[in-house]
Amino acid sequence: MLGVIICVAFASFTSAFPYHQPGLESVRISGGSNATIREIPYIVQMNQDYTDISDCNASILSRLWLVTAAHCLVGLLASDVTIRAGTDKFMKDGVVIGASNLYVHPNFNNDTLDYDIGLIKLASPLTFGPNIAPISLAGAKPAIGTSAVVSGWGDLNAFSHKAPEQLQKVTLPVVADSQCPGVHTERMLCAGNSSDYKSPCYGDSGGPLAVGNTLDFFK
Repeated sequence: MLGVIICVAFASFTSAFPYHQPGLESVRISGGSNATIREIPYIVQMNQDYTDISDCNASILSRLWLVTAAHCLVGLLASDVTIRAGTDKFMKDGVVIGASNLYVHPNFNNDTLDYDIGLIKLASPLTFGPNIAPISLAGAKPAIGTSAVVSGWGDLNAFSHKAPEQLQKVTLPVVADSQCPGVHTERMLCAGNSSDYKSPCYGDSGGPLAVGNTLDFFK
């Protein structure tokens, strides 16, 4: 089976958030390797209601703004959300900041995950440094075959639901839209590999898919 991620969209931009196509297996970032925060300083963990639960991630756009998946924000108030930046350890170290506003795309469809994009405005600004830095938005759709890096603290195994202590990353090729039948819309792109089972897993939602030094949004 093809292990794929579907990257879903916002207005005229297409974004990169992990979504699993029903019926396609994601066994083992599953199949990835350890990463350091200095490799991926734009990733942050999302925590709900000041608990030790973190099912989603987000990416830093600026000192006050983060981008994530809409399905990570539905039903939440800003007061329910904190983020943890500047650490590659799961729910440890780094800087914890609350949210002041949450924004879900008005066209978000919870059934198809079309327009699955949301924004978080922080209650106080981040301080940039080697472990905390923004990522730019890409200006063009990546070509088929382009390598993209997905990162997060999602389950290492789809059957164990055990999050890793260390940030994980996996490199996947951008593939043709036809490789994601049934779930792809014109605001999505598809990435994956038919030769292995490397993919995002539960807990990677909202995290980045990056091509080079850009978060993969394209007009």
